Amino acid sequence: MKTISILFSGRGSNAESIVSLIHSKKLNFYIKKIICNNKNASGIEKIKKYGYEIEIIDSNLINDTINYNNILKEKLLPKSSEYLLLCGYMMIIPSKLIQLFNGNIINIHPSLLPKYKGLNTHEKVITNKDKYHGCTTHFVNNALDCGPMIAQSKIEVDSSDNKESVAKKLLPKEHQLFYKTLEMIENEEIKLVDDKVYYKNKILTSPLNFN
Repeated sequence: MKTISILFSGRGSNAESIVSLIHSKKLNFYIKKIICNNKNASGIEKIKKYGYEIEIIDSNLINDTINYNNILKEKLLPKSSEYLLLCGYMMIIPSKLIQLFNGNIINIHPSLLPKYKGLNTHEKVITNKDKYHGCTTHFVNNALDCGPMIAQSKIEVDSSDNKESVAKKLLPKEHQLFYKTLEMIENEEIKLVDDKVYYKNKILTSPLNFN
């Protein structure tokens, strides 16, 4: 059984979805730590109902980012085979932590990367009148939302959509995509080797599509 830890900052929707899938035995992972950097995050109580403890490292109370990341590292203390899942985690992951996890840190980003890295992706899609929006799972490296991509899921954007409606439409796709990604990792179909993603022992040249 593979071991995971989860980081989140806000509503914890993807974190709750993953915990629910493990709780219902649809995914077979051992949850080592669930950590939130925001004591007021609405996701804390939602996830607690599954019987897991949420550790709070309030980044608002720790002005020094280096100190914060040192505390985080001591809490996680990963073995080389563990995975770290970022579920709406609004802090930058330092390179030392990436190295400790051997690169096995997975993020879900609400855009069809490499398009729209960073924040406000739903707003950018509406402003640019895109026909499609989506989400991407990827391994994390030292560049923002630039790590090796694993998989994507896409939705159509209607002329009547706004940033709130596309966000609502996309969220179930995010849950499904993270589930599919973790299922592949559980089955050892996805691996990161030398900053390249291998799917069934072949290098992925483009992200897998789950529409």
